[in-house]
Amino acid sequence: MKIISTLFSGITTTFTALTLVTGLAIAQMAEVPKPNMKGDFITAKVQGNRGLYNNINWLVVDPQYLNCRNTPEGTVRTRLESGAIMTALFSNDGKGDAIVLKNGQSWLKVESIHPYGPRLNSGVCYVRANSKYIAPINGDYLDMFKRK
Repeated sequence: MKIISTLFSGITTTFTALTLVTGLAIAQMAEVPKPNMKGDFITAKVQGNRGLYNNINWLVVDPQYLNCRNTPEGTVRTRLESGAIMTALFSNDGKGDAIVLKNGQSWLKVESIHPYGPRLNSGVCYVRANSKYIAPINGDYLDMFKRK
């Protein structure tokens, strides 16, 4: 009986240690901005351990394409394909936000490299900052893929 008790105790300790290590690894992953009830992203910044962090990478999730405009509510500069990765451009050397509000709608200032090559760079433009069209990408996950 003592052997079973010792074995069970060892398994419990191992499981607890694995849970703690796994929990620590997950806790260190950066969060991403969350949309409000309407699906609008109000900020491209995320609260971290040492203050606010810029969420730089965003994904086009609209199943067809996403209009990228010269200004918020302005004329269409280009169309970004579904799956395109955009880089958010933050004001004030990164201290400001990449999301601006215009007439109650949020807009994300971005630059996108077309998936088929750098010659098709979108330039600087604005997309609607709504979860129907875009999703934030966790930079920590991108870093993990780069290391592999």
